[in-house]
Amino acid sequence: MAIGTGTAILAGTVGSALLGSSASKSAANAQVASADRAAELQREMFERQVQLQEPFRQAGLTAQQRYLNMLGLQGQAPTARSEAEIRNALASQYMKPSGGYYEDYTEGGGDNGPVLARRWVSTPTVENEAGLNAAVQAAMAQDQAAQQAYQAERQAPGFGKYARDFSMEDFQQDPGYAFRMSEGLKALDRQAAARGGLISGAALKGAQRYGQEAASQEYTNAFNRYQTNRANQLQPLQSLMGTSQTAANTLGNAAGNYAQGAGEAYMGAGNARASGYLGGANALTGALNQGLNMYQDQQFLNRRRPSGGGVGAQIGSSVSYLPDDRDIGGGGYNPIFGQMGGN
Repeated sequence: MAIGTGTAILAGTVGSALLGSSASKSAANAQVASADRAAELQREMFERQVQLQEPFRQAGLTAQQRYLNMLGLQGQAPTARSEAEIRNALASQYMKPSGGYYEDYTEGGGDNGPVLARRWVSTPTVENEAGLNAAVQAAMAQDQAAQQAYQAERQAPGFGKYARDFSMEDFQQDPGYAFRMSEGLKALDRQAAARGGLISGAALKGAQRYGQEAASQEYTNAFNRYQTNRANQLQPLQSLMGTSQTAANTLGNAAGNYAQGAGEAYMGAGNARASGYLGGANALTGALNQGLNMYQDQQFLNRRRPSGGGVGAQIGSSVSYLPDDRDIGGGGYNPIFGQMGGN
């Protein structure tokens, strides 16, 4: 009877512990799944923002390249590597150890002086000579293409167009000045033709004065037109560069927000897992401790029962939990106090 009761108690507490542990782990898993989904959603939103901002970023990079080109600015010129330098840089990718030798060397320098030691020095050899040669040729072609592109950019029309001051060449090529001079000289030619091709000294002086005055008046106008045209070409590029910078800042903020949100989500997932493990352990230990206490109480009560087979013993064995010294039916045996009751 005692063994069966103890087994039932332990079975009940173990079952309760398992249920509590399972419930705790299920709740933790639900929290982990929710945190993982939140982090995944933030990653999807960040990638979407990258896609939406990429056209503006690319436009800004293109505008920046054109802007620098018009100001005569370039990056560092490509390095012209020799074939030997390229081969040495790539050789390790096509080599394998094929032997070696022992080398004596000294190390240390303490109280006992340097110590003579020996080490193994491997001697690798090229395993794929054809592959190495092909890689060297490809690298040389890439270097040559980069150098040609660099030089072509410097020689392109408009390179460095606005990197210099307004010059006499710019003034003479100004459309307004050229038009005014052309029309003025045509008028003088018409006057000379009307006189039979004769040009008087006064007419020559007038033509000279006209050219000087036109040059004086049009220089300022030509300079202003040059500055206006310069601004009209550079400002749109600056605007696009600003748009690209805004896009980059937006992506930077989005990346920071994603890192913070995802970090918090993963931290929450870790805490949920830890809580699940801790809750399961607490459920098991709590239920087992409770079952052990109940089992010990039952064992104590069982030891207090009489071993005889009288009526009182039979009654006492059927009722084992009495809160005080009252008897059963006026004459039963109280197992807690070990005595027979009386009227």
